[in-house]
Amino acid sequence: MDILIQKNVALSQFCTYRTGGPARFLAEAVDIPTMFTLREFAKQQNVPHLILGGGSNVLFADEGFPGLIILNRMNRVFFHGQGLVTAEGGVNLMRLILTAAEQNLGGISGLANVPGSVGGAVYGNAGIPDIWIGNVMMHATILPSDQNKPMIVPPDYFEFGYRESKIKRTRDIVLSATLKLTPCPKALIQREVHDYVKARALKQPAGASCGSFFKNPGTFPSAGWLIEQSGCKGMQVGGAQVSEKHGNFFMNTGGAASADILNLALKVHAIVKEKFNVSLEPEVQIIPNNPFNGHSEH
Repeated sequence: MDILIQKNVALSQFCTYRTGGPARFLAEAVDIPTMFTLREFAKQQNVPHLILGGGSNVLFADEGFPGLIILNRMNRVFFHGQGLVTAEGGVNLMRLILTAAEQNLGGISGLANVPGSVGGAVYGNAGIPDIWIGNVMMHATILPSDQNKPMIVPPDYFEFGYRESKIKRTRDIVLSATLKLTPCPKALIQREVHDYVKARALKQPAGASCGSFFKNPGTFPSAGWLIEQSGCKGMQVGGAQVSEKHGNFFMNTGGAASADILNLALKVHAIVKEKFNVSLEPEVQIIPNNPFNGHSEH
């Protein structure tokens, strides 16, 4: 198998923050054998590996990533009847919604609010209050971190929680997910998608960001509310700024370094902690090291 493994590739081109230093190695996986081969390459090189889909929920360090970034380019979609659809891990969520709509299958229009890929959505149990990926999943095919062959697992395997799944710890790779969709007229689904996208545009700023930076704490209306009540709207560190439109969006206003975004988040975190005694937890994956909890993210 002839696989192109690049060296010292800038990660800024693969994430929505448009920041980050070089990956030591970077390659694309278009199928299961390639994914397996690349994971074995990382083990042979004795370096960490990271699967990257849409890059919509990551902040790479300016120093880069010391291992192998595997771009998940597995992007096939299969319909099985009875509302079942299997999407490979690299499939863009919006593409899945619109492709399913062509088959008059809906029930996941709310995920039109969520950027990124199917694999990333499973990894972080992406969703909105109306719909979570874990709610509609029948099963998934993964490549376990400690095994050499794919395995089909039920939703319970992932121990889904708010923006959480077990595979954030185990580093299993999501190869595909099979979802149970709802029969629905194509025109209605398209109207729902339009409404969700329009509502999102009204509330959330456009530009280079990763969406909500912090998870919502259970004891207050939202992380954005806490940040806004703490007087942090518009706060800047270098080229990074707390959005004037939504307090939980930290924007790259142009030319920001990852350190600017991270230092802004740390500053906001400290102010909210002092005012409300709440320690906000990042929703964004900070790679390779997360200073908010002190453990390595790779």
